[in-house]
Amino acid sequence: MSSLLQFNGQVQRKGVGLEMYLTRKVPVLGLGFEHFQDESVERIDCPQCGGKHEQLYRVWRKPVGMFGCWVVFRYNGKENVPDLSCPINVEKLPRGAEKLSAEDNAKAWHRS
Repeated sequence: MSSLLQFNGQVQRKGVGLEMYLTRKVPVLGLGFEHFQDESVERIDCPQCGGKHEQLYRVWRKPVGMFGCWVVFRYNGKENVPDLSCPINVEKLPRGAEKLSAEDNAKAWHRS
């Protein structure tokens, strides 16, 4: 089964609309060794549930290959095999990233 079958986002002629959000590495203290955890950079209010969600960006990319049953995409200078069932966390937004509106952001986070 291809991971595109699990994808709930948009697929058009220009490619697959990958949904991403920005994170940064933050050290976790008290573990006795160096460990980092991803922390969200940009959170916005959700008009649907009243909570806060990460700000999503859409990046259009065409598949460049397959890795087993997973689809390979190229962004940020590397080939990646993202989990398409949820938004992708990245430390740097790829070229061509489009910021989603608050309504589209809410729809993306509340898809079932």
